[in-house]
Amino acid sequence: MKSQLYLHRDLRKKYTRDLTQISDLYFERIQPIFADAEKEAENYQNKLWEDLMNKPCYSEDDVIDPADYVDAVQEAGFEKYEILSLMHYRNISMWISCLCQVWEQQLFSFVYHEAQIEGIKYDEADLKRGFAFSKEVFEWHEQPFETLACWPKIKELRALVNVIKHSEGDSEQKLRRMRPDYFEQDTGAGKYDLLSLYHSTLLEATLQIKDQDFSDYYNALVVFWNALPEQMYTK
Repeated sequence: MKSQLYLHRDLRKKYTRDLTQISDLYFERIQPIFADAEKEAENYQNKLWEDLMNKPCYSEDDVIDPADYVDAVQEAGFEKYEILSLMHYRNISMWISCLCQVWEQQLFSFVYHEAQIEGIKYDEADLKRGFAFSKEVFEWHEQPFETLACWPKIKELRALVNVIKHSEGDSEQKLRRMRPDYFEQDTGAGKYDLLSLYHSTLLEATLQIKDQDFSDYYNALVVFWNALPEQMYTK
């Protein structure tokens, strides 16, 4: 049976707008919270010192020696920096994952509703295959993803999201080939593979994900929707 996928202008704009809102909100609201963890930790440490120095003394027993608190205040400042850095990492990981999942659900919603318009009823087993099935539907309509210039970056994105969710495994090996820099932390004294050390992608900041990576993935998904033809047909 012949069928078509009709990506009309308003729908294309809706999909790209949804992705843009995610990107804009991340950079406008979330990223600034963790933009300068070192400075915030330093301010926190200074506040601890200020509170300590301004502590009222009502008797000789209340008099303190600041030297007794140096290690504790420095440790508190370091812990503040660590949690801010970890939460920045976790947030960018979550928002990148959300970006990818929204795009995959856009794909599925698009092919499903186009099938309804065409009077096509897909097998339930196929529908449960999610992204793999959506990709096949585009191939049936003469639009394989591999022909799009943005596909290598999107393929990388999907591998990254799987690694964020599942840590080590097949996707990890694929991502290592595509982005070995994600797995190398250069401390100045040497390079360390933190994922191999901690065996986790969310308990520690083991992947070297940057804000630029988020932007690159967002741009690739927008390019995807804009690169598709308005009408795609089966043979």
